[in-house]
Amino acid sequence: MQTALLPNATLTEFYRFALLLTGNLKLAEQVMAETLHDAEGRLDELRHDSHRYTWLATHIRQRCLRDNAGNMHEIPRLLRDEQSEAESGEVLEIEAFIVAQRFSTLPEPERSALALFYLDLFTAEEIAKLLKMELDELGSLLSRGRQLLDDAVQPSA
Repeated sequence: MQTALLPNATLTEFYRFALLLTGNLKLAEQVMAETLHDAEGRLDELRHDSHRYTWLATHIRQRCLRDNAGNMHEIPRLLRDEQSEAESGEVLEIEAFIVAQRFSTLPEPERSALALFYLDLFTAEEIAKLLKMELDELGSLLSRGRQLLDDAVQPSA
C-alpha cells in the first residue's frame, strides 16, 4: 500500500504555517501552490527524503518572507459595517483569522519560531536547526515571541 507523500492533515498544518507568517489568506494559498509546484518537480528526491517536512517548511518560510516583505503591517478589513445576523455565525473563524493577522506582524525570526512551535510538526531541536540557531537561543526567541503576541492580541486599555 502506498501512503501519501504529504498527507492532507500535514498540508493543512503547513497552510496554517503560511497563514501565520503572512496573515493573508490569498498570499498563504499562493505560497502553498508555488511550494507544492516546486515539490512536484522533486517528487523522486522528496519521496526518499526523511527531511521532506523540513524542506517544505523552509521553502514556505522563504516564500512568505520574500512575498510578504512589503505587506507586513497591512491588516485588511474583516467585517462590513452592515453585518447581518447570518454572517455573524463564524465568530470562531474570524477570531482565528484576527490572531493570524496579529501573528503575521511579529518580527522575524520570532514569528517563524512560534509558528513552527505551535503547529507541533517539529521538535524544538528540529526548529532550532531549521532556523539555524542554538536551542537556548530558540527558547529565548519563543519567550520573546509569546510576549509580543500577547501584547498584540490583548485589547488596548
